[in-house]
Amino acid sequence: MKIWKKAMAAALATIMTFSLSACQGTLFPLSESDPAGQFEDFIKQEFISTMESDYTTCHVFLQNPADFGVDESKIEVNLGTRFDADSQMQARHEAQEAYKQFLQFDRDSLSAEQQDTYDIYEFQSQLALAMSDETFDYYNQIFASMSGLHYQLPTLFADWQVRNEQDVKDLILLIQDVPAYVDSALEYTKQQAEHGLLMVDFDEVTSYCSSVLESGENSAVLASMCDNIDALGLDNSTASEYKVQLRDAFVSCFLPAYEDILAVMQQLQTAGTNNEQGLAHFEHGQEYYELLLQSNIGSDKTVEEVRTMMQDAYLEHLNRMQAIIMENPSVLDAFFDEEPSTGYTSYEAILDNIQSKMFQDFPSVSQLDYEIFDINEEIASTSGVAAYFNIPPLDGSSVKQLRVNPLTGDVGTISIYSTVAHEGFPGHMYQYAYMYENLNSPWRKALANSNAYTEGYAVYAQYAALDYLEGIDPTLLELYKENELISYCAIILADIGIHYDGWNVDEFSQFMDDCGFVMDEQAYQQQYAQLQANPCTFEPYYVGYHEFAAMEATVRQQLGDSFSPMEFHESILESGAAPFSVVQKHVDEYVQRALSQSQAA
Repeated sequence: MKIWKKAMAAALATIMTFSLSACQGTLFPLSESDPAGQFEDFIKQEFISTMESDYTTCHVFLQNPADFGVDESKIEVNLGTRFDADSQMQARHEAQEAYKQFLQFDRDSLSAEQQDTYDIYEFQSQLALAMSDETFDYYNQIFASMSGLHYQLPTLFADWQVRNEQDVKDLILLIQDVPAYVDSALEYTKQQAEHGLLMVDFDEVTSYCSSVLESGENSAVLASMCDNIDALGLDNSTASEYKVQLRDAFVSCFLPAYEDILAVMQQLQTAGTNNEQGLAHFEHGQEYYELLLQSNIGSDKTVEEVRTMMQDAYLEHLNRMQAIIMENPSVLDAFFDEEPSTGYTSYEAILDNIQSKMFQDFPSVSQLDYEIFDINEEIASTSGVAAYFNIPPLDGSSVKQLRVNPLTGDVGTISIYSTVAHEGFPGHMYQYAYMYENLNSPWRKALANSNAYTEGYAVYAQYAALDYLEGIDPTLLELYKENELISYCAIILADIGIHYDGWNVDEFSQFMDDCGFVMDEQAYQQQYAQLQANPCTFEPYYVGYHEFAAMEATVRQQLGDSFSPMEFHESILESGAAPFSVVQKHVDEYVQRALSQSQAA
């Protein structure tokens, strides 16, 4: 079974399940004469405060912070808020104060665009505050096997954008900050164990850390950072001195931090206090899982509603698959034969061909220039990631960056085509380009963080791109799609079973057997371990996809021949990365316009 593993977004702040931001300064009392202006000021200050309080986030999104009102002198160059109780309590308090200010605004007094921002801010803040409640102290797992701190640091530094000489100095400071940052995470993890709330896949984490240490000074991550320094074109003497400082920091700070992670994980594994089943086995685990689920599906659906949704989707895809086979029996032989080649020999050829066809269905964007680079060698060899998209800054160069794995082999496979469509066109690379070009609010572009929207849209886009793939039987492609979706519906139902119902590995195996999967005992144990250590990882992709697919199916039924793929896609893109309640509002507005135009004609 193919499992998506995507490199995480660029800032280490995303390690936390929730994001708490604070608005510095007061807006009291509110003016009755210009509520829209004051709301705009509030959101602007939220953006500025976040950027000034988190160097990594600011560096990723802003090349010229001053242009956005950000005071660079207030930014401390480090890896971000520590995981100790005092830091988390302060962040919680500041977020509560900001939310109190937000609640003073009257939504009805705002413009339509501001109402979207209001709804997004409200959804994110309510979830963040609920998940930061003291009830759930120590529930967040920092060392999740697929996206934990240990995994993010090499990705962060290998891709770190060095734009000028000051960035080099700051990068060295970041490397020097790794031990303190990691130490706070390890102390938090030890506290988790003492509270009986540890849930870590030790084998995966220790294996990854061992691979980092095995590379040592010969690390491809270090080599990548040195290459980025060379690309600045500094004089040889200056560049050499910086690279010496960087290497010293890497050897004296980065590598010892990984030794510490390895040692603590081995110690905790020996202690035997780790929960090797789901969140349901914690006192408030079901409550926490529901909040985590809602955070990852971009809606306030309950666990039971999501379960019903995915059960219905599973049966729907199964019925479609059976109908395809009944109507075209020969396609089954082709399905089990060797996968046909798409004929593409490069990633560029895939992207360029999709781009030449997609604008019959998707709204145009003026800047879709891109560059393709190989994924860092160490990350490529250990992560299984086929490709990922680097989030671009809001200002500066409009050239988009796609990272691809040079170890994936044949570029001509359907799976590589789908991955490139997901990460590139008409997926992430296109969606971000559209958002940056069409939304005005920097806060919306950078801090509206509905993962279910971005990943759900990208899955939707990769399947839409199958229509542009020539030379392969469309019926066979449809069969591949339905089979994959059946698999992921089952995975999400299993995730719910493990973390909400408390399934053990035997119950999980029985469920997968009942769904028709053929896996040996070791494969079942590996899949269970992955889901158990990474709750709600796949929901953004496939619950998100089914939200978009359901919207499209409903609109097609409502509009019939008046349905326009172009206008539908515009309606789901114009909200930006938003909860699905906001997206649905834009879709409903499109339907009403289309019906009015149809009646007028």
